[in-house]
Amino acid sequence: MNLILLGPPGSGKGTQAKLLSQHFQLNHISSGELLRQEVAQNTPKGKLIAQIMNQGELVPFDTVLDLILKQINTSPNGFILDGTPRDLSQAEHMDWFFNQNHIHLDTVIYYQLDDPIALNRLANRAREENRSDDTPQTHRERLRIYHQKTQPVIDYYQKQHKLVTIDARPDIDTIFTNTLKLLPSK
Repeated sequence: MNLILLGPPGSGKGTQAKLLSQHFQLNHISSGELLRQEVAQNTPKGKLIAQIMNQGELVPFDTVLDLILKQINTSPNGFILDGTPRDLSQAEHMDWFFNQNHIHLDTVIYYQLDDPIALNRLANRAREENRSDDTPQTHRERLRIYHQKTQPVIDYYQKQHKLVTIDARPDIDTIFTNTLKLLPSK
């Protein structure tokens, strides 16, 4: 099973991806986590990525794609892409890549969440995890970019009849249970 998880920052898609990857034995590929690992290595590439992320901007897709392709190719049971694609051209490029490599995308899960709740969750996460890229200014900028660039991706997958929408307001367990109801059992 191959899945893509979409949703605004703070919607819990990373948490749900971890739960789903354990439940279905899928490789959880988080573009954000891969980028943070690259930053932690303090390479010239990592320093550039840090600068982009600290401004709340999107890292160029070629950079993200390089990191996630290695992970996709090592996923015997399937994968969960968390945080990619982030705009329409990325979604189209992912479709092209999947077609070229005979990879079937089963479902795109959209975790829907209103901005005030997302901002509150992001503020709580920033305090709990002490992430340097988590500030109120970057939170607002990420949400602005999300609405501008990622919303068309949701429409794109909906037209392909691959999108399922989950309300991301409840607690983690309820969201997980609701997600499982919409996926085929393994």
